[in-house]
Amino acid sequence: MGKIVIISGPSGSGKTTVCKILKQHSNVEQSISVTTRSPRKNEKDGESYHFVSNARFKEMIKNGEFAEFAEYCGYYYGTLLSALEDAIKRGIFYILEIDVQGAMQIKEKFPDAIMIFLLPPNRLTLSQRLISRNTDTEQDLANRLKIAEKELEYKDKYDYCVVNDDLDVTVNTIRKILNLL
Repeated sequence: MGKIVIISGPSGSGKTTVCKILKQHSNVEQSISVTTRSPRKNEKDGESYHFVSNARFKEMIKNGEFAEFAEYCGYYYGTLLSALEDAIKRGIFYILEIDVQGAMQIKEKFPDAIMIFLLPPNRLTLSQRLISRNTDTEQDLANRLKIAEKELEYKDKYDYCVVNDDLDVTVNTIRKILNLL
């Protein structure tokens, strides 16, 4: 039987980088979320996300296609229920890189899910990481920092909190949690 692994944390905490390394293990796959936002530079449909219109996303909600979905910074994001159920049947670790809203929905439906909250070493580092990505407008950046404050309030609801100060240490800590060493 497979395991759902939820990795959450504020924007800029390193979720994407950590997940990219974790999924190099043969028994780990990562969910590809559906979103209504536009692709960033270097993002490909079906690899980074499944990019859909608002109308299509709402149709998918109506059809019960999501295990969870949430609105973040004015865009919708969701996890496909069919992909999640398939991963569990195949007996793999299935990583969901999702926000706290989605994480709470998944944990309610799949209580055995392993929840890991990634923390930046401090707020200054978080801000610097977001700025250095150079992918957001000033307004988006301000919104992400404001949302990060609210997300940090959820960290105690997670099974594990991991400070992402050193990438190798962070990844190895998560591998130990999942017994992937």
